[in-house]
Amino acid sequence: MKRILILGAAIAATAIAAGPAQAAPPVPFPAPTVVNLFVAAQTVSTSGVMSSWFTPGSQVVFRAYAVDPTTKKVVDPKTVKYFYVTIPNQPNVKLKYDLTAQGASRGMPWSGVWSVPATYSGYVPFKVLVQVKNNKSGKQLRGQFVQIPVATSALNISATAPAPFAPAAPAGTAGAGTVGATLNAALYVDSVNGSAPAGTQARPIGCTQTNVYKRGERVVIRSWGTDLATNDVLSTDNVQEAHFSIAGQPDVPMIWSAHGAAGSQVYFWSNPWIVPASFPLGEANVRVTITTDGGKTGTYDYALNIIP
Repeated sequence: MKRILILGAAIAATAIAAGPAQAAPPVPFPAPTVVNLFVAAQTVSTSGVMSSWFTPGSQVVFRAYAVDPTTKKVVDPKTVKYFYVTIPNQPNVKLKYDLTAQGASRGMPWSGVWSVPATYSGYVPFKVLVQVKNNKSGKQLRGQFVQIPVATSALNISATAPAPFAPAAPAGTAGAGTVGATLNAALYVDSVNGSAPAGTQARPIGCTQTNVYKRGERVVIRSWGTDLATNDVLSTDNVQEAHFSIAGQPDVPMIWSAHGAAGSQVYFWSNPWIVPASFPLGEANVRVTITTDGGKTGTYDYALNIIP
């Protein structure tokens, strides 16, 4: 794969020299958002239903976790100086460590609620900011999360936002690891609705975040992350194999490819899975597994709810 990339770069360089300047190639997500800490966040309702579309006057729960690459551990709340969400022209949303809070999970235990103003409308370019004190170095380490730049799966407020399917599956231990866990890789995982297969009804808006699906629908699992040994983005440059597993189903390989509108495309791992007509109703665990060239493995458990 590296040889292919080098050859591609040489061809591109030749093309640039022979003709007009060209746009920069797509970059891996989450570059350039990683600072010192890895941070991942999701937006859900107070009942835990993941969504990227909410109505004015509703409540959005931000839930998150962070990993310190120097210790390879999920951050301890005792070391956190701040963990909050910034939204332009809105008060900051402080995230608190509470496993039992509405919408939180053991894997994403930091959460806070934003009460959307009745007059608010449009795309919400929020950021999640974290700072912790590293016990070994004494340095103040910072991290930042921003959304994958795919418009429909980013947080949007609209009076015509479609009502999400419900209820969500119990989040339980969903995540890459609980506080204090030592990890090989830090991962972000979510899912969006894909195009409607034959015999299923299309969602009002395609490619929106959701963790609740009906039989026959196309579930698109998305992931990105970093190798905690090097802090490099997990890509085809350093990944041996990536897939997701669902009990009773064949493993689905995950593909490293570009997504988003031209000019703001980024790479991440993804692939779809169509819920079989006979698949059991209720909670389904999706385990994303990414193995590096060095043989180290990162995993993330993600909860879906399959409804009639």
